[in-house]
Amino acid sequence: MNSVAIKSVDRDRIRQAVADFAALIRKQHPEVERIIWFGSWVTGLPVPQSDIDLCLILSSSDNAPRDRVSDYLPLGFPVGVDLFAYTQKEFEQLRISSPGWYKAITSGLDI
Repeated sequence: MNSVAIKSVDRDRIRQAVADFAALIRKQHPEVERIIWFGSWVTGLPVPQSDIDLCLILSSSDNAPRDRVSDYLPLGFPVGVDLFAYTQKEFEQLRISSPGWYKAITSGLDI
């Protein structure tokens, strides 16, 4: 016998978690110039398995993009988080090197 489990998504809890994360990250990391929330939670209809897509724009960083993400990951978040951290210069270079990705990110909300 097959069964289906339907889970509801608490949108208010997610919004509050994102807002709390943004406030904390700005307090702890002054190099964060901009935070963009993008993806299905912003542009589409999230499903229970949807994660949060966040992009941090930094004034500078000595680490490679993949190595710096761990410095900013939230703890105890109610859903999964995909976090991307670019310096301002790297982010502007995405316009040319990855225009689709740049558009996906910039279609989001500044938080």
